[in-house]
Amino acid sequence: MGLASAARAQEAQAPSEAASPPGADEYTRLISEGVSLMVSGDTDGGFDRFRRALSSDGARPQAPYYIAVLNRAGGNLEEAVSGFQRTAELAERANEPRWQARALQGAAFTLERMEGRIEEARTAWQTYVRFADAHTTVSHPQLGRARIQAIDMVIEQERVYVDVRERIAERERENATPRRRRGR
Repeated sequence: MGLASAARAQEAQAPSEAASPPGADEYTRLISEGVSLMVSGDTDGGFDRFRRALSSDGARPQAPYYIAVLNRAGGNLEEAVSGFQRTAELAERANEPRWQARALQGAAFTLERMEGRIEEARTAWQTYVRFADAHTTVSHPQLGRARIQAIDMVIEQERVYVDVRERIAERERENATPRRRRGR
């Protein structure tokens, strides 16, 4: 399994509240139910529970995080990025670095999947690395650095490809020009 696959698998794992402890509050119970529904493939049920949890306590990061995960899985990438960004802000305010790490990682991975957003993805990974360097118990700075390196390679390949395309187009224009115009 590659580095990116391992990171996605880690990101997708349900945290410890998936099994509600006895006496868990309403928010935790709704998150637990939502995770169970999401894992079983009931997206609508998961959305419902996470939205209800969000309504009961809008200051906690778990519900918006899972809503973002479901949005990404459903192809609603803009909503997913917004949800991950909101989660990161809530997690920072709530002093929950584990959720902040997950949200920053989620935003960066999602931006990578979006057409024309590779530079934003690179910036998001840089943000993740800065955070991860200061929070190594809940995040993996080497993952962010590896993603930045991969993005840099893609950007370089694109730059080279653009140069090659320009040279090909120039040759085609030259070949399309009648011979006497070229000096014969």
